[in-house]
Amino acid sequence: MLWLLQRVIIQLIGVLVVSLAGGPSYAPEGFFGTFYRWDSGYFACIAAQGYLGQDCQGGSGLERIAFFPLYPMLSSAVAWLVSAGAMSTESVSFGLWLVAAAGSVFAVVGVYRIAEHRFDQGTARRAAALLLFSPYAVFLVASYSEALYLAAAVWAWYFCLRRRYLLTGLLGVVASASRASGMFLIVALLVLYLVDVRRRGERIRVLDLVAIGSGGAGVLAYWGWLYFTTGDLLAWFHAQSEGWHRRTRWPWETLLNQVIHVLREPKWDWQVQAVLELGAAAGIAVAIFLFVRRKEWASATLVGSTAVSLMTSNSYLSLARNTLTLFPLFILLADLTGGPRRRWFWMLFAGGCALLVFNTVQLALGNWAD
Repeated sequence: MLWLLQRVIIQLIGVLVVSLAGGPSYAPEGFFGTFYRWDSGYFACIAAQGYLGQDCQGGSGLERIAFFPLYPMLSSAVAWLVSAGAMSTESVSFGLWLVAAAGSVFAVVGVYRIAEHRFDQGTARRAAALLLFSPYAVFLVASYSEALYLAAAVWAWYFCLRRRYLLTGLLGVVASASRASGMFLIVALLVLYLVDVRRRGERIRVLDLVAIGSGGAGVLAYWGWLYFTTGDLLAWFHAQSEGWHRRTRWPWETLLNQVIHVLREPKWDWQVQAVLELGAAAGIAVAIFLFVRRKEWASATLVGSTAVSLMTSNSYLSLARNTLTLFPLFILLADLTGGPRRRWFWMLFAGGCALLVFNTVQLALGNWAD
């Protein structure tokens, strides 16, 4: 019910904004193009033309290589089925929408199950609500890969907690074939396993490690295909660098660049997002400290490794949006805001809703990153 409520609210806001102000020219018209923005063009291009096919609007050139394959592949399959093999812009946009919608359902149920397994139903409900109404939860509705990745990641985590390691590995493959974050997820799952084995006083089993570690096959398969296709072992990294100027920097250099963005961004919507990125970085740093203090080593590994990768680039670009995929954050906040601290939950929930509405309007307008 929470998922349905969130979905209806966000879709209504998007449709209302587009009907009153119009959307960007590159987005398909109609309901399924309401949140077809920015990176959606690359996913649609991959779904329709492949990685090395002809150029297409919104996703031309080798920049497509920067996007992992599973989300556009599944969307392409949906588009092919609904159009009886006659691929079109409308069928592809529907495919992108449907895969994201299905992924978001499984994602929120998975977060609920993890929180329920570790704590109780009240904490689970708070975790689900904080996820669905977090500032960037609009990307569970948008034609982006976050929902698919998150669905696979949370259920891989859940099955690892339940010691069903073959399912953990299989879902890890889905996650690592969906987003680069899958690399950090696999490492965190291995930490989750090792901590659990030590806590129970049992021996480490090589077969269990192999089952969990096999989740990295998704990213390895993609990079292997890129090497045999392009001859460049680092093609994915080069696409990131050439398309978005992402290069490794010392963390203090990245912080300085982000502060400059806050002070000098030419557009107000960019400036607001630069401030939110800086706030997200501070919040993540506090969360990592709390995970370490609580000895939640797997959560610290997942959140910390993802944060380090994003906080040693040119700026904190996409850091705030990636908080959506860092599901241990929402479970942590849900646990911290139970019982006598319930008022803090409502404050967080209200603040998340306000920023979610703001970001939803901005996304529907096509602002903030174009």
